[in-house]
Amino acid sequence: MKKTLIAIAAVVMTVSASYAQVLVAGWDFQTTTTGGTAIAASPATSKIYTANFGSGTLYLDGSNGSSDWFVPASGSTNTELNAFAGSTVNTSASDGTLLSSVTTGTAALAVVGANGKSAVFAFSMAGKADLSISLSAQRTSTGFTAQLWEYSANGGSTWSNIGSFIGGTTAGTIQSSFSNTGVLSFASFSALDGVSDARLRVTFTGATSASGNNRLDNIQLNAVAVPEPSSGALLILGGMALVAIRSLRKKSS
Repeated sequence: MKKTLIAIAAVVMTVSASYAQVLVAGWDFQTTTTGGTAIAASPATSKIYTANFGSGTLYLDGSNGSSDWFVPASGSTNTELNAFAGSTVNTSASDGTLLSSVTTGTAALAVVGANGKSAVFAFSMAGKADLSISLSAQRTSTGFTAQLWEYSANGGSTWSNIGSFIGGTTAGTIQSSFSNTGVLSFASFSALDGVSDARLRVTFTGATSASGNNRLDNIQLNAVAVPEPSSGALLILGGMALVAIRSLRKKSS
């Protein structure tokens, strides 16, 4: 009986050990070889970005619960979306995926001066658990001082608070109140475990001029992959369970 229970535990541990961290979706706004969208400076700045790695979409066009960020038809006057140099921070994902570390040219998304406007990330957490969020962010002296992050487990019908990132106060200050690494991150949470239509919404506030901006780069959504137990493992567990039950019956008779 003892040996049977030990064997069952060994199989369970083997199945559990196959759980691993994966990059659900990542945006470096440069890599296009995997079908991702590259950013362009205004007036060609897009309002929708397909994830550069994994699977997901970033909306800034008024759909899926996002705000409609203004981009002029020509030039960059009053634009609310733009592109600037990128960051080498937060380029390594939990599963070993490497986001682009190129910083020159149009390499980071800039959200500009539109207090109270939101961006929305749509992705799937089917077969995944314990979502974590991280990104590189930098602000100008008049840029947004706070980012409020929320999640929705029902396709954007309702939203729940995750938390806020608080910005610095000087030009070029990395937007983080926790460290000088330049990485903004939330600890993993379980509210979106297994949700096929998962959403994240980030709302920007605190800009003191129309040209103040936050520059976002190397956005990562990581989670734990939760695989279905293999049929072989299920058969082994079932067989061992029957043996254990029979042994218990014999002892009790």
